[in-house]
Amino acid sequence: MGFEKGTIDPAVYRAILASMGEGIVFLDTDDCFAYINAAAAKIRGIRAEDYLGRHILTIFTHSPHTSERVQKMLTLLKSGALPFHIHVIEVRGKIFENSYYPIRDKGGGYLGTLMVSRDITEKERLKEENLTLREQVLSEFGCCDLIGNSDVMRPIFQIITAAAAVDSTIMITGESGTGKELVARAVHQHSARKDNPMIKVNCAALPDTLLESELFGHEKGAFTGAIKERKGKFEQAHGGTIFLDEIAEMPLAAQAKLLRVLQERTIERLGSTREIRVDVRIIAATNRDLRKEVAAGRFREDLFYRLNVIPIHLPPLRERREDILALARQFLNRFAEKMHKPVMEIAPEAQKAMLEYGYPGNVRELENAVERAVALSLGSTLRLEDLPAEFTAPRPAAAVPQAQPSGSGSLAESVQSLEKTAIEEALRATGNRKGEAARLLGISRKTLWEKMKQLGVD
Repeated sequence: MGFEKGTIDPAVYRAILASMGEGIVFLDTDDCFAYINAAAAKIRGIRAEDYLGRHILTIFTHSPHTSERVQKMLTLLKSGALPFHIHVIEVRGKIFENSYYPIRDKGGGYLGTLMVSRDITEKERLKEENLTLREQVLSEFGCCDLIGNSDVMRPIFQIITAAAAVDSTIMITGESGTGKELVARAVHQHSARKDNPMIKVNCAALPDTLLESELFGHEKGAFTGAIKERKGKFEQAHGGTIFLDEIAEMPLAAQAKLLRVLQERTIERLGSTREIRVDVRIIAATNRDLRKEVAAGRFREDLFYRLNVIPIHLPPLRERREDILALARQFLNRFAEKMHKPVMEIAPEAQKAMLEYGYPGNVRELENAVERAVALSLGSTLRLEDLPAEFTAPRPAAAVPQAQPSGSGSLAESVQSLEKTAIEEALRATGNRKGEAARLLGISRKTLWEKMKQLGVD
């Protein structure tokens, strides 16, 4: 509530609004334009008199999605379910932050919605510079879009750097969603082949009858429908890298031809006996255990050893929990910028849910969850309720370590043992970040420090 000395003439209020550098727009109780100051008209390149009295949704007839979003936002503001809303837009090369506030009388009655537009172009430029600096810092602990400071990821970054300097074949293994393609791209982008193409082939997405033609190409008339010659993926990747994803799904006949490419560095198009030399670096990936596939007769043993020159195994996200929040913030910044949302923070309870979730879909599942949360969030904070339902679904309680009875043991010693275990688990889950560990445990940072000192936790 503001204060004023005596009674101010309404004309003074109008003069104040008209002279403000921020764009000021007021919608009445029927969502019609009741006031537009000069700055707001200039920002949008409009004449205020052409819009006064019009319903706000009439300006979004070209975009039903935007109209639906604005209508939902206004409904929430009117009901009080949403205290305010912020939306970022770009107009003629400048970036503006639009803030929406419901205006109410002393009795709480809704009078209309106030929209304030602020030029944040310079602020966004500085934010971009800060993100660049952050990426430079993160590059010490990551590679390309791969982020990680966990003990299990550091050796992987070292292997990527070393493997990029040579042309040896690479086999990337790991569960679905762990980032196998990102590793392949990181190797390619850091190699001498980076200026040439990296061609991806999903071996599981193509039927057996088409896979060989896709990989090696075909001559005109090689089969019904082959109306002209066509280069295969190996020829397209000449001088660069070919990434064979889901290699375990490749049929045995195609495996034999791939083995020949690895041995002789030549291919033959379907319908031709002419050998074509190819200069290609081969990176393969699978979410299966290829040794078991070899034992079952579904994968050639000689091909396995040819591909497995430099093996890289990616751990599931549940085994690198220290990286979860760093990854989440990377995705948050990317999607907030893409969707023109304000700089966002992750609420403590949302952080806790992220750290405790099991991630059967690994990094890809976290990325999708953050994208969904940013898209649905109406404020500048990613809240627990913005995350998918599975993040908040009840989970089986973790097994509590049982204090072992002993002749000299006491209840106090048992409690201390349990406290020490809980603190160590929280520190491990948060990458030794004391503030986040304290939030997980539901205690203050000061209490955590005191407990660590008392229990001898490093």
